[in-house]
Amino acid sequence: MENVIIRVFTIYVVGITGIWKAIPVGIALKSHPMEIAIFTALGSITTVILLFYFGDSVKRWVLKNWSEEKLKKKKGRFSHIVDKYGLVGLGIITPGIFGPITAIIVGLLIIKNTSKLMPHLIAGIVLWSFLLTWVATTSFDLLKNWF
Repeated sequence: MENVIIRVFTIYVVGITGIWKAIPVGIALKSHPMEIAIFTALGSITTVILLFYFGDSVKRWVLKNWSEEKLKKKKGRFSHIVDKYGLVGLGIITPGIFGPITAIIVGLLIIKNTSKLMPHLIAGIVLWSFLLTWVATTSFDLLKNWF
């Protein structure tokens, strides 16, 4: 029982820093794929909610610490996604490709009403957590059986 709690807590904490980091950690800890996906998603959702809650402070910090050139480049990429796929596309696509932290930060910068982005971003985090966990565990099992 204690081992399960440590495993789940570790996946959750690493999930706070990003989806792409937590899934390999979960596999290395020999966790069940459902366990990995759920706690990776919960960790990433926690970060997104905290960044959303402290949105004005985060926005000021980013504007102060990022160079204008870097900011324009990031805004340009995400503006293209918003123009092509809308707010739903930004929320669903970006967590898996760029990571949920980058998605919410850029969302805070380019979306006027970020609360409309949040449900889509959370759905995107859940979708990508389960999808990437499935791909990673399936690939790992295939490699393990192959060699």
